Amino acid sequence: MKRAKTKYKKLLLELEYLYSDLDYHNDVQEEAMREFQKAFGTYCKENNIDYKTDIIKEEEREVQVSDPDKVIFRDEDGNPSREDIKEIENSSRPEEIRKLFKQIATKTHPDKFSDAKSAEKALNMQVFLQAKSAAEDNNYFKLQQIAQRLGLDLPEITQKQTKLMEEEAKRLRIKLKRLEKTVAWVWFDQNTDEKRHSIMQRYVTSLLRNKN
Repeated sequence: MKRAKTKYKKLLLELEYLYSDLDYHNDVQEEAMREFQKAFGTYCKENNIDYKTDIIKEEEREVQVSDPDKVIFRDEDGNPSREDIKEIENSSRPEEIRKLFKQIATKTHPDKFSDAKSAEKALNMQVFLQAKSAAEDNNYFKLQQIAQRLGLDLPEITQKQTKLMEEEAKRLRIKLKRLEKTVAWVWFDQNTDEKRHSIMQRYVTSLLRNKN
């Protein structure tokens, strides 16, 4: 049991680091995208490339892509639906996820704060939505962090909990590597204008080739 607790503690520390590292990567990626888009526009202008006609395929010009991670399902009043709770409780998600989410939902669901002040109601709704999102992602680590902030008693450590944490750590490591492989990141990470120009040239050439 001591070994299991030590391993679990190590996973907690690793996940805290990985999430902190992800915040850093997201900040860098945001800046990289801004700078890369500026440079891309400049490159196209200098080389007489019309982005809309020379690069984008005609059938793709009207396509609009939404970010599924930002979609929040609410009821007609704009509140998270009670059905969302039932869906998670009755789903095939791991029992540890469903139980911990139910504990949090019982304490934070908007229905419990119908007569509360708007600030308190908004705060609890925010926590509820965070928990719902974590449960949908099978993110036991984030659920645990929310439960701890709420002062809830956490269950005894089990092998399944440890496995869920290991899977989350693996997902984060993959996500970090993917960010570092994006063209904007690679371009932004170069230390000379010549290297950046070379990467931009290859990137635009690839886009033009794919168009044809």
